Amino acid sequence: MPSKNRSSAPAGWYRDPLALAQLRWWNGLSWTNHTEEQRPEIQMATPGVEESSLVEAS
Repeated sequence: MPSKNRSSAPAGWYRDPLALAQLRWWNGLSWTNHTEEQRPEIQMATPGVEESSLVEAS
């Protein structure tokens, strides 16, 4: 699935421009056929910070 978009974005998983709830692999030049379900981001706990003071990202 070649793309005419020229981008300097590094290769990696990005939100799929063709679907809302999945990720698609950008190889640095074009979109590939490799897709993956989008998962919630993992937030690491900060030492010394109580859980009740953490704010959930939206």
